[in-house]
Amino acid sequence: MRSDLIQESTQDTRHSDSQSATIAPRNLKLLVALREWGDVQQLSAVFAPGNANGIEIVTWCQDGARLLPDALVHEVDAALVSPLLPGFELGDIQKMYHNPKKPIVVIGAVPAQGDWGPKLYQIGVKGHVDLPLGEAQARALVTMIHTAVQDALRERSAPGYIPQISPETAQIIAAHGWEKATVAVWGAKGGVGKSTIAENLTAILGIIANRKTVLLDANMAGGNVHLHFRIREPLWKNNLFSIANRYTVNAMLNARGTNASALAIHARLTASEVQAMLIPFRGNLSVLMGIPKQHLAGELCFQGENGLNFMGDLLDTLKMMADFVVVDLGQDTNAALHLQTLRQVDYIFVVTNPDVASVLSTKEVLDTLRKELQLDPSKFRLIINRFHPEHGIARKDIVDSLEMPELGVLPDGGPKVTASLNRGTPLVLDGPGEMANQMVALAAMLYPPVNQIWAQRRRLMGAEKKKGLIARMLGA
Repeated sequence: MRSDLIQESTQDTRHSDSQSATIAPRNLKLLVALREWGDVQQLSAVFAPGNANGIEIVTWCQDGARLLPDALVHEVDAALVSPLLPGFELGDIQKMYHNPKKPIVVIGAVPAQGDWGPKLYQIGVKGHVDLPLGEAQARALVTMIHTAVQDALRERSAPGYIPQISPETAQIIAAHGWEKATVAVWGAKGGVGKSTIAENLTAILGIIANRKTVLLDANMAGGNVHLHFRIREPLWKNNLFSIANRYTVNAMLNARGTNASALAIHARLTASEVQAMLIPFRGNLSVLMGIPKQHLAGELCFQGENGLNFMGDLLDTLKMMADFVVVDLGQDTNAALHLQTLRQVDYIFVVTNPDVASVLSTKEVLDTLRKELQLDPSKFRLIINRFHPEHGIARKDIVDSLEMPELGVLPDGGPKVTASLNRGTPLVLDGPGEMANQMVALAAMLYPPVNQIWAQRRRLMGAEKKKGLIARMLGA
């Protein structure tokens, strides 16, 4: 392996320069899985034993069924694979990349005919060359392989690395043992932790579980998701006001020449229009940013029937686009967007703190909502946030008072929560801990497979603590 990669990996784990120097560089091991001997011969000069390119071919196979076992037996760092091999399984690419001992990156050798390139990238290849191979492709592989291995080691050492889904979990997913859902995270008072819960919940679903997830900041009191997620200011133009204002203008244009009120006309949102406003965060999680300035909550596009229609269409559109839509909702039940969200979502996660004022405020507002809006009681789930048994209020008393099932109880995260907000990384991505574990339990109500995924993540991080990262990665 190149010395700069050794040094970089060592620095990432806080080894000293003198320690880095004690690890002898070694060549990367390459497995070649191609059908044609002529293609293999083109590689022999570039990747022969003792070559100066830092990569050596250690084995060649023509049977796709041998790809994974040969890669593991020879402890290769990379594999050049043709998808046309008999017995080749697409799932082996992910199995090699998430190999517990070290990542094995796959480079595709793509035939000129067909659409194999896009397919392979979708399942995890880190580059490709075209078949048949020539000297130019062989030499291009040198940089491609070094870069791919380096990137894979960086990802594996990052706190947010997610291990492969277990076969049991894959079976659950294949059997559709879960349903798409829209969720409002709401509380009757400000400052109870709604945003923190919504942000971590979506990180679990969209990043750790890798389901297509949208976090919608619809707090009309002025949401802070864009600040907590460190969304760059040039992207702030993609916000809830921008799309709502355009919706209102379209509604008014549609109403011209009719007897209908402009505010009663549905403009209808398109998936492409909404997609253009989503800001990718990480993994499969995207954000629809809220209002960047609180005064925008008073604009016409958010008021009355127009606000109700807009929010209804937006939620319908997002639900078609994503597996999970989580709405960070403000406490004011007089806001049209808040009311429509509470009416329309599949679940309402009600957040309260274990203090008398918070519980009584929540009960008062809930009684009004149930009476005036006649909301389905089965949609409500209670989250008691920042709970401690010495606070002097029992969980049972809170549940009995609010008359809804308890979904979860979260401890007081203290400085760790504040630090995660300031850092721009949801707390659950830091790894297991009491707060993170309870957050996962909340997410499992929506997506049960996340329990298995989280258990694997915990095992992986536990193994990293027991065995040095450099030794585990490089076999040094």
